[in-house]
Amino acid sequence: MPISASPPLRWRLLLRLVLAGLAGLFLGAPAGPLQAQDLVESQGIRFRLISGGAYQLGSPAGEAGRYAHEAPPYAVALRPFYLAETETTNAQYARFLQATGHPAPLYWKDKKLNAPSQPVVGVTWNDAQAFARWLTRKTGVTHRLPTEAEWEAAARGGLAGQPYPWGGEAPDAGGRFRANYNPGNFAADGFATTAPVGSFPPNGYGLYDMAGNVAEWCQDQVRTPAFGGPFGRGEVRLLKGASWYSRARDLRCAARQFAPPASADGFIGFRVVRLLPGQ
Repeated sequence: MPISASPPLRWRLLLRLVLAGLAGLFLGAPAGPLQAQDLVESQGIRFRLISGGAYQLGSPAGEAGRYAHEAPPYAVALRPFYLAETETTNAQYARFLQATGHPAPLYWKDKKLNAPSQPVVGVTWNDAQAFARWLTRKTGVTHRLPTEAEWEAAARGGLAGQPYPWGGEAPDAGGRFRANYNPGNFAADGFATTAPVGSFPPNGYGLYDMAGNVAEWCQDQVRTPAFGGPFGRGEVRLLKGASWYSRARDLRCAARQFAPPASADGFIGFRVVRLLPGQ
């Protein structure tokens, strides 16, 4: 029987699948099964898949509004992870409180801040950690706060080298507000305090409010003397994304804020990471 000049169709298809999987491993793009699960929902929280790979983070010295304590441009390799599509809402946090008996946060009864679709505020770093641990126990899948690198990579939405999650335009360019922040008049963007999550367009990864609304706790611990921070020699935690209380320069992806882990303010909230199976 003569040998065919080309392999049977089924073998050619199998070879293509194998090569596609290898390309995903080496280029940082998730292979087929991950692409099919780029959006998952668990415990009333929607998560977006952020592909693994190399990301360019930080801010160049000439970026308008840059603070001296921001990281210079650097590249980082990240594994794929899921990030909550929105900031944790009061409704989502209420399920945690009801299930665990955890103390309610500051401002829980403040009618300007406690609508079900508004982001929960007044939560400490430890409160956010407790919420993530509860999700882990509830689902059997590890949940935690994002690192600064994960958060910033996700916030950029695939736009390398741009200051904001939506690109290079000012937050109020053309009279159209792209985030909930303080342009000089708190209500100018339509919201005097926090906005219901998802009130502004998402970034390129389908994530909402990666700039403004509430500043979000990150996993990272910062020793303030290295940054000249305002809290003396104590250890503080990192916040990203700025808030309804912030000015435009703080909405940049590379911008950083710092606070002691016990801080509980009306402009601080969080969102969580969900790890992939096997991580």
